[in-house]
Amino acid sequence: MRCVYCNSEKIVKNGKSNQGKQRYLCKECGRIFVENPERKHYPDNLKKTAIRLYTDGVPIAVISRSLEVPYETVRSWIRAAGEKAIKKNRRKEKSLSEQSI
Repeated sequence: MRCVYCNSEKIVKNGKSNQGKQRYLCKECGRIFVENPERKHYPDNLKKTAIRLYTDGVPIAVISRSLEVPYETVRSWIRAAGEKAIKKNRRKEKSLSEQSI
């Protein structure tokens, strides 16, 4: 088995996850991981609600508690939405600048 982050073979067992799966610690990069983690999938409307609440000024911690979604999950949705918006704006700016030439 190898570390899912750095591909090192220097790993040791490190307890069990909340789901009872074996947890591992990488001695190379220091990160903890679970082999074949079960990811929880959330509906798109829940993600959109979280992003809308954030753009309305609601703190991530409040969104997380209200929607019963882990803080880091909400944070990753917001970050991904921001990156998507930046890319979309760059494409629009490029298109507009090409039209004005």
